[in-house]
Amino acid sequence: MSLILCTPSETDVSAVSTVHLRAMDENLLTHAQFPSPEGVQFFHGWLERNTLEHLRDEDKGVLVAKDGETGEVVSFVKWLVHRPDEGEQEQVEEEEWPDVARAEYLDPYAKLTERVRDRAVGEAAAYYHPTYLCTDPRWAGRGAASLLLRKVQELAAAEGLPLVLEATMNAVTFYQKMGFEIRDELSMMLPPRGSSEPTEFYEEKCMVWTPPKGAAAAS
Repeated sequence: MSLILCTPSETDVSAVSTVHLRAMDENLLTHAQFPSPEGVQFFHGWLERNTLEHLRDEDKGVLVAKDGETGEVVSFVKWLVHRPDEGEQEQVEEEEWPDVARAEYLDPYAKLTERVRDRAVGEAAAYYHPTYLCTDPRWAGRGAASLLLRKVQELAAAEGLPLVLEATMNAVTFYQKMGFEIRDELSMMLPPRGSSEPTEFYEEKCMVWTPPKGAAAAS
């Protein structure tokens, strides 16, 4: 089956959210943050709004992979571009979360990831930050994620900028194959699915990809 890489349209945002939730269904953090069906429904809508922001904002981007025959969205990547030298230093802002979300696992996680990225490349560094790279499990292993990530690597390389991301433990090997190196790590104690007691250890790796020397000049 062929894959088509493209910028999604606004009519694709619901499909992007659905792929995200399917891909992250086994993720401990997702269910700690949104523990109920109502929470997951809210998160689906939040992801739709987030995708629209990535379509409209100059410092963000999103690409999808579609089935060439059906047009179905099967994978996507979202990213931010951090440029501290342009305007004020970006800061993580706390959102007003509804009762169906657990703010105690949302805002602290965002602050924690910001700290590990700062340690990995420095607070003053400019870099691309892939925030989500998700594939519908039915399409796993067919190369969609690799194709999407390479596109973001090409964009970053054209500017001579690194990629910095947080990898779930099951994705570390994939990113290493894509040229990323582990620079730091983060961890939290989270409640298992169906519980409110934080008894499970959760960790991610902060990983960095550096473009080859001369990549920007050759672009």
